[in-house]
Amino acid sequence: MSEFHFLRPYWLLALLPMLWLLWQLWQRHYSSRGWRAVCDSRLLPYLLVEPASRQRRWPLLLLAMMLLLSIFALAGPVWKKLKQPVFREQSALVIVLDLSRSMDAEDIKPSRLARARLKVIDILRRRKEGQTALVVYAADAFTVSPLTEDSNTIVAMDKTLTTDLMPAQGSNPEKALQLATKLLRQDGVSHGDILLITDGVHSRQVQSLARQVTSQGHRLSVLGVGTEEGAPINIAGGGFVKDHSGNIVIAKLDPVALEQLAQAGGGRFHLLTTDDSDLT
Repeated sequence: MSEFHFLRPYWLLALLPMLWLLWQLWQRHYSSRGWRAVCDSRLLPYLLVEPASRQRRWPLLLLAMMLLLSIFALAGPVWKKLKQPVFREQSALVIVLDLSRSMDAEDIKPSRLARARLKVIDILRRRKEGQTALVVYAADAFTVSPLTEDSNTIVAMDKTLTTDLMPAQGSNPEKALQLATKLLRQDGVSHGDILLITDGVHSRQVQSLARQVTSQGHRLSVLGVGTEEGAPINIAGGGFVKDHSGNIVIAKLDPVALEQLAQAGGGRFHLLTTDDSDLT
C-alpha cells in the first residue's frame, strides 16, 4: 500500500458536490420535516408509515455507492509506479551529402569529398543523443541510412561513399531535400534539422529549396566544401573533366548562394574547416 496513489487526484474534489446532492435528496424525499411543519403532531403517526420509509432508503444508498465508485475510478487509483527517464533527446538530423563529380576536386586536400566524409564522421561522433540519417545525391538522391541512433552504422557506410557509386551524374539537391523531409515525416518528426554538405547550388534554386524544407517545419543549414578559386575535377585513371568545347572544367565554390540558402532555410552557413570551428 506504500505505492498506492491516484493518477488524477483532483477528481476526489467531486465528493463535495456528491455529498451536497445526497443531502438534498435525503431532505426532499426521505425526511418528514415538511409534514411535521403543516400537520398536527397527533396526526403524524397516522400519516407516516415508518417501515415503508426505511425501505425507500435503499435507492439513496445505492446511488451514493455508485457515485462514490465512479469518482474513485475517475481519480485513477494505482498501486505501481513505472520509472520514466527525466529527459530524452528527441532531436533529429538528416545529413545530405553531395556526391556529384565536382566533389572530386582537390582545391582542399586530399579532395572535397574526402574531407566532407571525415566531417560527417566528426558530426556523428559529436552527437551523443538523438537520431541521425544520411542521404546522398547527384542526379538522383538515395538513402544511405534512415533515422537511427546507431551512428556507428552510418560511420561504417560513410567510408565507402564515392562519386562512382552514383548511377548518373549531375546535381539535383531538390530530390535530396525531398527525400530528407520524407525521412523526417515517416519518423513522425515535426521539427527536424537538415544539414546540406555541398560545393554549390544554383542561385536561382535558393528560394525553392528553402521553401521545400521550411514548409514542412524543418530547418536547413549548409556546410560549404571547396574554395572560390576552385580546381579541376579529377577523372579516375588520370586527366580532368572537360566541357563540350574541350576546356578543363574548374569547379568553383559560390559561398554567397549557399549562405542565402541557409538564411532562407532558417539555419546557419559555414565553410568546411580543418578544425571543429565549423561544427561549433
